[in-house]
Amino acid sequence: MTVYGAEVRGALAVAEGAEGRVRAVLLASFSPSNFRREAVGAWLNFWVLAQTVPEAKRLLAIYQRRLRSNLTAALRSLAGPRAPDIAESLGAMIDGLYLREVLKSGPPDGAAAVATALRHLDAELARRA
Repeated sequence: MTVYGAEVRGALAVAEGAEGRVRAVLLASFSPSNFRREAVGAWLNFWVLAQTVPEAKRLLAIYQRRLRSNLTAALRSLAGPRAPDIAESLGAMIDGLYLREVLKSGPPDGAAAVATALRHLDAELARRA
């Protein structure tokens, strides 16, 4: 989580505009240092641990709140009142892409994961209702 947090903060510091901030979070989530087989496996173990260990559950809740907060803040000017819902769905997309990564063979493909999340973002923003 430390590496992930540092990457997100660094990416957000240089991001330009609201969409750039969303992209920064996604790029950090699927960067080579975060989206590698060992890290993905560690996240899966952490999710399991959080079901029964209070401290792990607390840390997971902090991570989820920060992710939701970063995404919601970035999405506010792009999606208005839908920003929290889109942030929540992007968080679920990130988790799902990590879970799928554990189940596949071959090296992790962070670029493909980012592209999938961005397609979801684009579809949500196009709905803008």
